[in-house]
Amino acid sequence: MNFEVVTSIDDPLFKKALEMYEDIFKAEVREDRHVFIHSLTSDYIQKHYIFLVGLIDDTVVSLSTGHYEPTTNSAFIIYLMTHPEYRNQRVGAQTLEKIEKELHKHAQDVHGRDANMIMLESFGVEVYDDESKQEDAIMRKNFFNRHGYEIQQDFPYIQPNPQKSLPPTPIDLYIKQYLPLQKDVIAPSIRSCYINKYIHGNENDREFVYELLESMDL
Repeated sequence: MNFEVVTSIDDPLFKKALEMYEDIFKAEVREDRHVFIHSLTSDYIQKHYIFLVGLIDDTVVSLSTGHYEPTTNSAFIIYLMTHPEYRNQRVGAQTLEKIEKELHKHAQDVHGRDANMIMLESFGVEVYDDESKQEDAIMRKNFFNRHGYEIQQDFPYIQPNPQKSLPPTPIDLYIKQYLPLQKDVIAPSIRSCYINKYIHGNENDREFVYELLESMDL
């Protein structure tokens, strides 16, 4: 399996990976293409944005995106997805390991060491009524746990809805620590990553995002 870090929206892999993304996620729950385009072209965030494509024999089989946040030396994995035909073949695990390495490269460039922590979001069992989706949620939780990610329990975490006209959504926040961090360090890191993604990346209204952070005591 090979990986390519896409740095231009003109790269053919960018289009192919987004086509896979749109096939996997229904329109009502996915982000608009503009979010990916903006993240790769914005002067403010593109320097520390990663758009990672996994390939097997030139076929796109996985996609992962993430933001490195230099102020707090932390990172936010946004997407981690595998083409349905290639699941249960360690494609997801290899893709996760690769994007972690890429995020740490940014940390090394800025601070001369790995990132202090990496966070990611994932829906839990309680949001689903369908038994098969509940099983998928349990599998995701076990997968993240095996790779060192643990659900934070200190506050109710909320994600701005990808469809900006809809209310924010409760979602599980997973954190992987590379140093033993105290809450007074973790909270500002979450806040900075959240702002980086949802204001600078997704271009949500700043006041709206700050209200969500306040509701989470961040």
